[in-house]
Amino acid sequence: MESQGGTRRHVVDLIRGLDAERFDVTLIYGTSRLDASFIEDLPELRRHARMIPCDALVRNISPRHELAALRQVRSAIREIRPDVVHCHSSKAGIIGRLAARLERVPRVFYTPHAYSFMAPEFSGKKRVVFTALERWFSRHATTLTFNVSAGEKRAALAAGLDRADKFRVIVNGVPDVPVPSREEARAALEFAELGISDGAPVVGVTARLVEQKDPMTFARIAAEVIRQRPDAHFVYMGDGPLESDVREYWRGCGEDVASHTHVIGYRADADIMVAAFDLYLLTSLYEGMPYSLIESLRAGVPAVATDVVGNNEVVRPGADGRTARAGQEARNGSLFPVGDVEAGVAAVAGMLDNPPSRDTVRETFLRRFLASQMVRDIARHYRGELLPSEAELRSEGAIKEVRR
Repeated sequence: MESQGGTRRHVVDLIRGLDAERFDVTLIYGTSRLDASFIEDLPELRRHARMIPCDALVRNISPRHELAALRQVRSAIREIRPDVVHCHSSKAGIIGRLAARLERVPRVFYTPHAYSFMAPEFSGKKRVVFTALERWFSRHATTLTFNVSAGEKRAALAAGLDRADKFRVIVNGVPDVPVPSREEARAALEFAELGISDGAPVVGVTARLVEQKDPMTFARIAAEVIRQRPDAHFVYMGDGPLESDVREYWRGCGEDVASHTHVIGYRADADIMVAAFDLYLLTSLYEGMPYSLIESLRAGVPAVATDVVGNNEVVRPGADGRTARAGQEARNGSLFPVGDVEAGVAAVAGMLDNPPSRDTVRETFLRRFLASQMVRDIARHYRGELLPSEAELRSEGAIKEVRR
């Protein structure tokens, strides 16, 4: 797997949650993009699983590295002789599934965490190539694909990757751990030192400053909302290559905006520090099933997010399907079109004026996004309890392909 972001979080929670009496787990992971959270998790993970680093598993396309990674994964499978191989993310999914097929592993599962062809930057020939690869591997080297959202599954079917019964939706979940109060989180983040008073409304996000998250739309929405509501503050908790662009934009908006906007960098405890916010704002161009939105609901913080796959299955707006009607309480947030600053401003302003209660927001988390449910569903597939019949799979040759 690629050990960064949502993929890392999903795999770590899965390893922690699997019953050690029933599963003997080995994790092969790429080392080229280890994030700080994964490095911190490594000592604990070694108590739950055998950990095998793979230096050759890199993000950029490199035939030399791909062949080296394939050899290493095949060698590990040949030694371990697993009953199940579960691959995560697009590139690791191709290498892992090919290795599993060549070594005749009986059950091969795949979680893409957003298909590569869903990304806006992949267009034309690249999109065609990635779609063709996903189609071949789904049909010839995969028992089932686990999609983290219904929208991701719809994208797979629209692209003609495989039959509908080869996909199962198992949404991401997080443990229901204690989170600090709003006041405790603000004190821990030293909001007072940033000039944020206890009563000031704070809109925030915990995300990397990268193209996928579209931080410039966050920045533009922030500037306009602050002009309308001078008491509001916006906090970006994260780091990344676009940080300087965001800071420069806010400085260019004048002191009134610059003094109410803050980039506070990466924090290992960002998943619970989200409790400091009054509203969560996620401006992603695309998603699979974003953990950060789920974490905001766990803390009782309502969310405004772009209306894309994944986001629109976590955020549940009011009765009109987009934003709460005047005087009506939204269920847990609001949605707006990708890149639409004007609509984003209206959604944020509306939610600040008429937010749902924290208890109402948390209820939407408890009902659907618990890690225990995610692990239980995946484990049942590992044990073969929820697999489609062999007759169904054999109709397309899938069983014959992986058991040949």
